[in-house]
Amino acid sequence: MQEERFYYLVSRTLSGSVSEPEKAELQQLIHEDERLHILYLQIFPEHKETEEEDRSEALQAYTAHFTKMQIAGQFEENILEEQPPRRWRRNLLMAASVLFTLMLGGWWLWSALPAKTSEVASREVKTPKGSQSYLTLPDGTEVWLNANSKIVYDNDFNQSARNVQLIGEAYFKVAKNQDKPFTIQAGGLKVKVLGTVFNLRSYPDEENIETTLVSGSVAITLDDQPGNTIQLKPGEKLSVHNRVSTSPLITRRIVDSLDTPEAPLLLLSKIRVDPLDSTLLDAAWKEGKLVFDGEEFGKVASKLEKWYNITVVVENENLYNTSFTGVFGKKSLVKVLNALQATGKLTYRQENDTVYVH
Repeated sequence: MQEERFYYLVSRTLSGSVSEPEKAELQQLIHEDERLHILYLQIFPEHKETEEEDRSEALQAYTAHFTKMQIAGQFEENILEEQPPRRWRRNLLMAASVLFTLMLGGWWLWSALPAKTSEVASREVKTPKGSQSYLTLPDGTEVWLNANSKIVYDNDFNQSARNVQLIGEAYFKVAKNQDKPFTIQAGGLKVKVLGTVFNLRSYPDEENIETTLVSGSVAITLDDQPGNTIQLKPGEKLSVHNRVSTSPLITRRIVDSLDTPEAPLLLLSKIRVDPLDSTLLDAAWKEGKLVFDGEEFGKVASKLEKWYNITVVVENENLYNTSFTGVFGKKSLVKVLNALQATGKLTYRQENDTVYVH
């Protein structure tokens, strides 16, 4: 009870309504009880420069002490249900409790939140070997993903910009939005478009990154030549040496070719279509056709691996200098291999999911 009386008198002092007899009573309490004396000095330190500063810090100390006491269970319910003249103190207790709870809750929420980073979460769509997929981006852009391909875009895609990353091959029908250009990062280049239809092939294990424009316009910038931009027109195809290829053989071939003056880093050509049905050869995969358009065997092997989910082991490196042409509509692996073997340029044997070619 002595402690309860002490807090009552302290609160009267802080509110400025303490009477002279109450002041004397408070002094008597702290004189008789050393613990209350120490508590009093914590609430009313003697070195404060101004009365306002003194009062403010005293109120904070008072609130802190009261809250600690309440948490410790030293104020029973019957103490809170006092006579009407003391209700103001109950309100003060409740306010202190609420304040402390809010502070504790705020600290808990702050500490529970994950650390903020400058990175924005991303979404990605993958297509495994042996399959294809179709998706629509939040801006309405349509994307067909070829086998063993992945497209990545941030969760804030289309809020202020439209940026995606592509590994593999995709056919894009980009929704028009002149205020938000659509940019694709693929290998060592960026393709910036507005409303455009085009095919982009950028596999890390292949020698070239190929962009084939069907309609609209695209601007292509190489990462290592940011000041130069190549503008494509409908019907044009741009092949760029893939300097970030993950294939040791291809990397060596690229380095060798770059040392040769006549080997082009960029090759601009016209798109080609299937004479039978005018299908765009570079995007025939979207129609279920496997196409070899005068391609060296390195790319042929890469296409076979992704199309049929197999591994091709080349036992004769001379094959990399041999080209093949053919269009296969939904044919089995054996039929395609037999057709390639019929050219007399190679032989093969198959062991489970591995094809050895010589």
